[in-house]
Amino acid sequence: GLVVNRRTDLTYGELLDDLPFPAASEGAVFWGGPCEPSRMQVLHRLRRELPHEMEICREIRLGIDADTFRDVVAHSLLPGEALHAYVGHAGWGAGQLAAELELGSWITCSAEPDIVFDTPPDEIWDSVLKSLGSPYSRLTSMPVDPRVN
Repeated sequence: GLVVNRRTDLTYGELLDDLPFPAASEGAVFWGGPCEPSRMQVLHRLRRELPHEMEICREIRLGIDADTFRDVVAHSLLPGEALHAYVGHAGWGAGQLAAELELGSWITCSAEPDIVFDTPPDEIWDSVLKSLGSPYSRLTSMPVDPRVN
């Protein structure tokens, strides 16, 4: 899995050497999770198909190698296209995620490309909870750290 709402201070240029032009190096990098933090993953909504990609859902695809990433950022994105680079990912052992879902430890919903790519990262959590209606929308007013409730 990927955490989609945690932007880092890193830029594309700090992740990859030799980006094709200076503006390309300014793209934001997100923290995808604690596993393999030295590995870059890319979610995208591009109009062209790319080698080695996997469709996650409508308009969200995963997988661009470093060379393809350099090529993509060398060109302007078309209207509606988006590209998010992540360092690290979230992972689970065999059966762990299924057990956590069974216990109700996760709030689940359908993936929405507009939330992933078009909502500011610090607004994603609230947007998702509000989209689920009550009782989830009430969680938006709770502190992140439950010790301060």
